[in-house]
Amino acid sequence: MISFVRVDIEFESASNKRFRVFSGAHVRAFVYWILRRKNPVFAEKLHSSKELAPFSVTPIMDGGSVVNAMERGKAYSFSVTFFIPEIGEAFKDFLKRASGVFLAGCEHPLKRAAVRYYGVEDLAGEPVEKFRLRFVTPCYFRRPSRGYRFIPMPVPELMFRSLARLYEAFVSEIGQEYREWLDEGGIAVSGFSGRTEKVTLKGGMWTVGFVGTVNFSLPEDAYSEEFAKITSMLLRFGEHTNVGGGRTSGLGMFRVENIENLQPNR
Repeated sequence: MISFVRVDIEFESASNKRFRVFSGAHVRAFVYWILRRKNPVFAEKLHSSKELAPFSVTPIMDGGSVVNAMERGKAYSFSVTFFIPEIGEAFKDFLKRASGVFLAGCEHPLKRAAVRYYGVEDLAGEPVEKFRLRFVTPCYFRRPSRGYRFIPMPVPELMFRSLARLYEAFVSEIGQEYREWLDEGGIAVSGFSGRTEKVTLKGGMWTVGFVGTVNFSLPEDAYSEEFAKITSMLLRFGEHTNVGGGRTSGLGMFRVENIENLQPNR
């Protein structure tokens, strides 16, 4: 059974362009631009909804690097993942007939669009003990009970609570016990290397988030094989969803760099 759909898009820049805002915001606008042409009522309802948006995007990339400017004639790429497959299919159908992508006020020739389908079985993994993540784009969180002040660090309980919420919204239930385990220190930060970056979004809004690598571990005195399996699954899921604030604009994008699985003699 298909749980989500990823569309990878490559295009050729039609102009020299330096972005005034984070390029993921332009990709997000492109998604809504297409959805409005397919179903304007649905697009407006989705845009104004306070619920979790059923998609995530990457910023505009040159290879594996995020760009803040484009050169005319050069190829760039981005990806959009839809957690309601029907929306992904509508997006794909539109691209089949499109000759270009409309980004940052200009239409750019479309070079390639590849569609990938994922099911729950693609997320399964062995129980994890330690793992290292690379945050490609700034990651931050907010605590509603504390005036919505941002936290520019991937705090484990905030990060995995966010991923669990996304998973339950679009795939399947996880359960309150996992959240309680997180709050009790089930996952800890064991080291990090990086910095914070300021990001400008639409309307002059801005935020600050963490980029770099973070090492996590599951302390032995709180270890649960069941929750370690859930954590492994959420890591794979999170590579598609992004995590934290601004995820539909490409913020909170991370890659799993290394995983140490449960040892047989535990």
